[in-house]
Amino acid sequence: MPPEPPVRVPWAVVAMPLVLQYAATILLSVVLQPPSDTAQQVYSIRFGLVLLFSYAVLVGATVVIADRAGDARQVLALRPVAPLRAIAFALLGLVLAFLAARLLEPVFHGIRAQGFEPGAFPGGTGHAVALAVVAVGFAVAAPVGEELYFRGLVFGRGTAYGPVAAVAIQAVVFGAAHLTLDAFPVLTLYGVVFGLLRLWTRSIIPGALAHGLNNGLALAFAVAAA
Repeated sequence: MPPEPPVRVPWAVVAMPLVLQYAATILLSVVLQPPSDTAQQVYSIRFGLVLLFSYAVLVGATVVIADRAGDARQVLALRPVAPLRAIAFALLGLVLAFLAARLLEPVFHGIRAQGFEPGAFPGGTGHAVALAVVAVGFAVAAPVGEELYFRGLVFGRGTAYGPVAAVAIQAVVFGAAHLTLDAFPVLTLYGVVFGLLRLWTRSIIPGALAHGLNNGLALAFAVAAA
């Protein structure tokens, strides 16, 4: 296959969706006042709304920039992949991400450092609805937003330096963007895995599926174990 043309957008513009997401998260947190206790966040509708709206900002800003750079579907690698091939690569990515986490966790404790330790389910319809909203945020909004931005826009811009550099650049940015030093190694390795799926398939779809499965299963197991 011929190499993909790089996304001709200045790095300062590429950074804007992430900056806007940070700003939206801060503003929404001030307005909605979600609980700071990580044990209760997944059962809070306010936390779920912050999650959903902040990723809506990331997606919206990413799409606007991609549209101005050319055909947004091509810029963001929203290319169709045969269903069985997409599923196969998604499962491969899920396994690789799981192995990466298990390999690095004893050394860096990156998963624990992210503070994702929900308490026991408190019961009640309101908490069940809140958990469903948070689940959509973790398993759908976050993977879609992050794949569009990191494996779409950032990867596309990085192809100016070659495919290997594109994978490395977006992985490092992905790891750093979560602002948790101890989690940086495992998140960067996740970025490499999802970046390789993007490189091998020329599409973000398998990576988005793997990312969503990873987040959804992590949330489900964490809640079940609480």
